[in-house]
Amino acid sequence: MQLKQPLNRYIDHTLLKPDATLLEFHNLLEEAVQHNFASVCVSPYMALTAVDALKSYSNIKVCTVVGFPHGNISLALKSKEAQHFIGHGVDEIDFVANVGLLKSERYEEVGAELETMGQVCHDNNVVSKCIIETCYLTREEKTFMYRALAERTLVNFIKTSTGYGPEGAQAEDVFDWNQRREQSRELTQADGEPIILENSREPLKIKAAGGIKDLGSALRFIGCGADRLGMSASVKVVEEWNARDRTFIEGEEAT
Repeated sequence: MQLKQPLNRYIDHTLLKPDATLLEFHNLLEEAVQHNFASVCVSPYMALTAVDALKSYSNIKVCTVVGFPHGNISLALKSKEAQHFIGHGVDEIDFVANVGLLKSERYEEVGAELETMGQVCHDNNVVSKCIIETCYLTREEKTFMYRALAERTLVNFIKTSTGYGPEGAQAEDVFDWNQRREQSRELTQADGEPIILENSREPLKIKAAGGIKDLGSALRFIGCGADRLGMSASVKVVEEWNARDRTFIEGEEAT
C-alpha cells in the first residue's frame, strides 16, 4: 500500500484513559520523540506538561481534549476550556460535539457550537477536530454532522470517536466521508467556484479513532481516506510496519 506520508506522521499517539499514571505519560512523550508521531493526544491534566516537554520538538504537536468524553457541557464553558489550553501553547484541540442536542433535533444550536469552536481555534492558528461519537448516530445524523462541519465551519477535522462509546471507528463512515469530500472537490473544479464562499477553507479532514489496535486496521482506515489516526497502540503498529518494510527491502536485495 502506497502512503501519502510516513505511517508515523498519520498518528496522534494517545493517552486518555482515566487511570493513566505519570510514568505512562512520560513514556508516551519519549515514544513520541523516538517515533516522530504527528502529535501526542493527552488528557487536559497532562497537556501543559506535554507542551513544556516537547517545546524543542516543533514537528510533534500537543493535542488535548475539550468537553471530553461526553460533550454535554455548555458552549460557553467548552469555548473557555479550549481558549485556556490554546493560551498555554496547545497546538490541537479535539472537542466533543454535544450529541444530545443533535439527537434532540436542535440543529441550529449544534451548528452554532461547531461554528464557534472552529472559529476559536482558527483565530488562534490551532487545529480543531470535532468528535461526533458515531456509535450513537444514525446515518442521516452522521451526514448532517459532516455537512455542517464541511460547509458551515472552520473546523479542520471530523473525528469518529472518543473511545468511550460502545463502538469505535467504523471504516464505512470514513469511506463515506472521503467520498463526499472527493465529490465536493470535483464539484468545485467543475464549477470553477469554491463551494464555501463565506469562509474559504481546506476540505474537511478525517480522523479515525477508537479501536485501532493493529497495523491492518490502521492501513484499512488510511485506505478509506483517514488523514489522521488516534491510537494508543502506536508503537506496536509502527514497529510492525517497519519490520514488514525491512523484510520487503531485504527480500528485494536478496533476489
